[in-house]
Amino acid sequence: MKPNELDRIVSSLDKIPTLPVIYTKLGKLLQSPDATIQAVSNIISEDQVIAAKVLKFVNSAFYGFPQRIGSIQRAIVILGFNTIKNLVFATSVFDMFRGVETMNAFDKKNFWKHCIGCAVASRVLAEAADLRNPDEVFTGGLLHDIGKLVVAVQFPEKFSMVINEVQNTGVPMVEAERKIFGFDHTQVGSALAVQWRFPIETANMIGSHHLAEGAAPQRKDIAAVHIGNILCMALQFGTGGEKRLSNVNKKAWELMGLTLSSIELVMEKTVKLYRENAEILEM
Repeated sequence: MKPNELDRIVSSLDKIPTLPVIYTKLGKLLQSPDATIQAVSNIISEDQVIAAKVLKFVNSAFYGFPQRIGSIQRAIVILGFNTIKNLVFATSVFDMFRGVETMNAFDKKNFWKHCIGCAVASRVLAEAADLRNPDEVFTGGLLHDIGKLVVAVQFPEKFSMVINEVQNTGVPMVEAERKIFGFDHTQVGSALAVQWRFPIETANMIGSHHLAEGAAPQRKDIAAVHIGNILCMALQFGTGGEKRLSNVNKKAWELMGLTLSSIELVMEKTVKLYRENAEILEM
């Protein structure tokens, strides 16, 4: 399917939630020369629930600061605009989809657990590989399967056919989706990220995280989400609907410079951080 055809399909979907107002306002402000710490703090503070979640994140083991961060302004000073923007989205994405129905096409609760697990594992991997943007990789991991939810909400009966195909035959979901829909969730998720005006790097992480065997990832952030997805499946953090555990792409592994000992440390840290992140995001 051509990209413009997929964009047309995504644009025509009538059940996709719009981005939170606070995130949209924050994005506009950060593009202007008037983006001060006070102005950003004021926007976040308009939503006390999101502000509380952001502060919980900042004070969690995820960042491990020695002293408690007591204000949004202080968090912005320490983490910077971009990281705060990513945290605002991460803490609001669940509310965006909380009221949508998938007509039992799949288990939404376990789907979100899988997404959180992938986000945490991807970020831990990004840190282990010394990537400069671990928080953006976290967002990429959190949204890596968003296309599944979008398709399940819009076409629940046909998506149930995908799930049945996967469970009965063991084929990867992308293959079952292409057979039934003519496109797959990575394409939908990537197109949606572009429509939502996310950075192209985020769209690429979503669109390329299922690396075919022998395919070379273009960037380390894509490799991190690819491996993070498989790690969280191995650790059984929720489920994205797959029946079988995929193999790690050898070239992604090499690009990340991972060893068996380093992956053990990544898994230990991921397990440690997962529960805390799940509690914050689902609160």
